[in-house]
Amino acid sequence: SVMSKPCARRCGLLDLVDTRFAGFALGVGKGKILGRVHIAHLKIHNVHFPCTITVMDSEGLPSAGATQKDMDFLLGLDMLKRHLCTIDLASGVLRFPTQNMETPFLHEKDLDESKGGTKGFNAEEANMELEKQMQEAEKKAADDDGDGDGKPDGGDKKGDGSGDDMQTS
Repeated sequence: SVMSKPCARRCGLLDLVDTRFAGFALGVGKGKILGRVHIAHLKIHNVHFPCTITVMDSEGLPSAGATQKDMDFLLGLDMLKRHLCTIDLASGVLRFPTQNMETPFLHEKDLDESKGGTKGFNAEEANMELEKQMQEAEKKAADDDGDGDGKPDGGDKKGDGSGDDMQTS
């Protein structure tokens, strides 16, 4: 399991980081490992799970759509395997059969925009801005046929549609 440095600070774990485990992580990206918290209590609902957490510099966390600084915590495969977890995508839950418990996945609407979600996103305002941009683009296209003269007629002096502005004798 991986945690960002700011998250470790907020959780009061930063002083527990064993820096002997500092280094660099390579994989999908690369990042600086600050160290490891050997045992922390991870609370999901009312159940506490002992968890080993690798604390990384927030610049080094992998991301999928969100910026790297936004990732607080990734539940590791080691934890999922230890507790025989089942990822049930049909039901949208993570099951912990050893504890007879499940927890729902967060929906995009429940996550702040800074975390890759849409909470706080005003769709009506965004649609109005998009419509305004489309109207401006349509107006520009009607005013300018692409030849740069600002005239919708082709803009060539000969009037034959060739775009040739040179007069020949």
